[in-house]
Amino acid sequence: MTFAKIARPICAGLVLAAVAGGAFASPAFAACGASGTELIKNLNGAWRGSGTVKPIGGAEERISCRVNYNNSGGKVAQKISCAGTDYKFEATANVSCEGDSVSGRWEEKVANNTGSVAGKIGGDRMNIEVDGPNFKGRFAVRVTGGKQSLTITQFDPGAGRHVPVATVSLSK
Repeated sequence: MTFAKIARPICAGLVLAAVAGGAFASPAFAACGASGTELIKNLNGAWRGSGTVKPIGGAEERISCRVNYNNSGGKVAQKISCAGTDYKFEATANVSCEGDSVSGRWEEKVANNTGSVAGKIGGDRMNIEVDGPNFKGRFAVRVTGGKQSLTITQFDPGAGRHVPVATVSLSK
């Protein structure tokens, strides 16, 4: 399996989950809804964590991740780096929010992926749709206190449905 194939499933989901969360952390996001602001008010700053990635047709691997969020002028910039034994990616994203919706763009450098993000937030969860030429997927983020959990699914054209490809836990 090539490195690019391994990087595709998780990079979009991690980047977007992390950025979508960070979009609500700053008072500068006056357009964000109260539930979004409350849910992730503590995401600004540095996070670390680990999890597993299992690309479609590939073997499961443990990964370690670092994520940093920086809020400024109604937008959030995010940087993420994840690596395992045979897996590595580096990505950035920029998003904004309005009400209970989040939208933006992401870019992953190793596999040269780009795309859009759109999603909803409510309670202690965010549900995000990711769309790009090399990755189409969904992810669910749950935020409780200083912890985040992320589950990523990717659309598998062969199966005609979304399949689980990654789980990651992060903390401050």
